[in-house]
Amino acid sequence: MSDRYQATGHESEAQPGSNGSVLRNLVGITSAADMDELELRMLGELYDEVLFDNLPDRALTVSDLKQWHHLWLGNVYAWAGQERRVNLGKDGFQFATAGLLPGLLQAFEKQCLARWTPCDRLAPEELT
Repeated sequence: MSDRYQATGHESEAQPGSNGSVLRNLVGITSAADMDELELRMLGELYDEVLFDNLPDRALTVSDLKQWHHLWLGNVYAWAGQERRVNLGKDGFQFATAGLLPGLLQAFEKQCLARWTPCDRLAPEELT
């Protein structure tokens, strides 16, 4: 894949015409700068939707995170909102192996999300 990420597997295919710099996408973007701009704009829209309009008043779950990921990038990448099935690294750092993700996400939900969300139970100094 590109110099931004090193990945192996079907989901790591480059967009034709991108010179290997952009992941295969549903909108045909071939420029890394254009993709960065689109993803950032859509992240701002998701931020408004989730944090201001529809933040659940309960503990968050991994399912919520997957849904948000799909809302953010589902119109751009076919795999958005799904657990990663490819091994991925960036700048020489390897992210968690794809095969370990189900257990890691389960532990994250139990140890972090269930414990620390919703944040309204925390004093402001505990949030920083």
